[in-house]
Amino acid sequence: MRARRFWTAVLLLAATRAYAQPSVTVEKATCFRTAENQVVHGTAKYEAPGGSARLYFRWEERGGFYWVEMEHDGVGRYWVVPPKPEKRNQEVQYYGALLDAAGHELARSEIRMVEVKGDCHVELTPEQRGVAQNLMIGETTADQSHGGVLGFLCDGIVTRVSASNIRRADDFCRTCVVAWWKKTEVLIPALGAAAVTTIIVDQPEPSPSRP
Repeated sequence: MRARRFWTAVLLLAATRAYAQPSVTVEKATCFRTAENQVVHGTAKYEAPGGSARLYFRWEERGGFYWVEMEHDGVGRYWVVPPKPEKRNQEVQYYGALLDAAGHELARSEIRMVEVKGDCHVELTPEQRGVAQNLMIGETTADQSHGGVLGFLCDGIVTRVSASNIRRADDFCRTCVVAWWKKTEVLIPALGAAAVTTIIVDQPEPSPSRP
């Protein structure tokens, strides 16, 4: 009788532990819009105290995945804003992962494949747009540290995390922005001079005689 109770308790404990396994799912967005941010929502069960969630993403099946940390939106609820797909990118693949406080993966969702369209409807809240302008992108392979995020624009990317978990400023994207500003600074004086010239030419000639 005691042996039966013992094994019954063991089986109940095993069943409870199996039932309480952490899990995470991410929604399949209707589409992504070319050169725009899109928000992706996720849900999790049995989150670890102090843990986090990530969205791993990439351009189709090209190279390794990158990741961006998901924003916690209450118990079991998350959202995330990946970077903007560039015009060559026709499909984004992504999946969610649930991590413990030490960064160890506890659960992983299925992979979603979402089409990128030029006319996809996108609607972000002010908070989500703020996050989109300050993205920290994680890498999973060493070769990802030598350029931009493959298949995605630099817009909003300010920080990178290497595959060795070393955080750094995104020098590649920052260099592109600085180069753009330098080009703009050259154009602005030229446009200003043209505008001044136009104003002078369009003014009526002064009268040859004064009262």
